Amino acid sequence: QKFDEVKSNFISVVAHQLRTPLSGVKWTLSMLINGDLGPLNNEQKTFLMKSYESNARMITLVNDMLVADGIQSGRVHYGFKHIDIIDLMDNVLFDVSPQASKRSIAIVYKNKFENLPQAYVDPETMRAVLQNLLENAIKYTIDKGRIEIDVQKEDDHLTISISDDGIGIPKDQVKDVFVKFFRASNAIKRETDGSGLGLYIAKTIIEKNGGEIWFESVEGKGTTFHFTVPI
Repeated sequence: QKFDEVKSNFISVVAHQLRTPLSGVKWTLSMLINGDLGPLNNEQKTFLMKSYESNARMITLVNDMLVADGIQSGRVHYGFKHIDIIDLMDNVLFDVSPQASKRSIAIVYKNKFENLPQAYVDPETMRAVLQNLLENAIKYTIDKGRIEIDVQKEDDHLTISISDDGIGIPKDQVKDVFVKFFRASNAIKRETDGSGLGLYIAKTIIEKNGGEIWFESVEGKGTTFHFTVPI
């Protein structure tokens, strides 16, 4: 218990200390790229863009570490409400669909979802889960791919499924998917960004919301994540 507390404080202090200089670097790089400090040739711009992207990745990692630490140490407040899960999904889709359309990836609902009962969840953390699962599906799906969303009512819960026809998860690595900082070898090969914290965070949030999460995956064919929420 004491060790966990020390570790948590250490992560929190380090991550907060990193966030300020990283934001400063981001600001300076964006000024250079936008030509605010004088004109650049294309080669200079390309190199600065690479630095800007690496810096953005670092900021994402730091933010993910702070979120994961907040969730683990119980600092995240959950305010449970009755909500329409499709409304929440529509909101998240509005945010993530530009990433999908840039690569001609179709995101479709499997049904019309009429007369679905309301879910009893914390909207803020549930939004983070939906965003994470959809962004993953987009990230690991090839161009012109397809993502399907399904919601089924079962007894006292709803089961939400998000399927992609992406790179899938290698069979020998399936057991580690929800482990902190884990990234599958084929994901690393594709050089997609990722901190390895997203699914760990999603699993923790879903369990705190009274649900569970699992998946099926075939390497090279795609992955379906399922999770439940109480109604």
